[in-house]
Amino acid sequence: MSRLAQLGVFCMVLGAVVLFLGLFPGAVNADVTPGIGLVQIIGILTGLVLLVLGAYVVTRALIHRNGRRTLMRDIGVRLGLTGMVFAAAVTLADAMGYGSHVGGSVFGWLQTIGLLLGFGMAALGVIIYGMGGS
Repeated sequence: MSRLAQLGVFCMVLGAVVLFLGLFPGAVNADVTPGIGLVQIIGILTGLVLLVLGAYVVTRALIHRNGRRTLMRDIGVRLGLTGMVFAAAVTLADAMGYGSHVGGSVFGWLQTIGLLLGFGMAALGVIIYGMGGS
């Protein structure tokens, strides 16, 4: 396995750990606030970004080592980045002041659905990038 692939796997593992700690801070006795706070949201988004970035790096290193750019791979990258921007915008909507504060908390069910949709869009972008011809 090349160094680039190892770096991608490291990013994915680090992202998974940060995502896990953002979702479940009680695993390391860091849960001091009720509900989900802003630091947890930033941890969740950071974990997702590292996870998707690592997936792109691993795909680049293992599948598209010396390949040229294709339209399908460009669409995959753009779709993945759009998914991450969508997830960040929806997740931080109430915290940044342009959300509706449904339920009175910073992170509600609308943000959860938006986060999952954004991550699904990013995962689809990684799949399209991986299927792109060389």
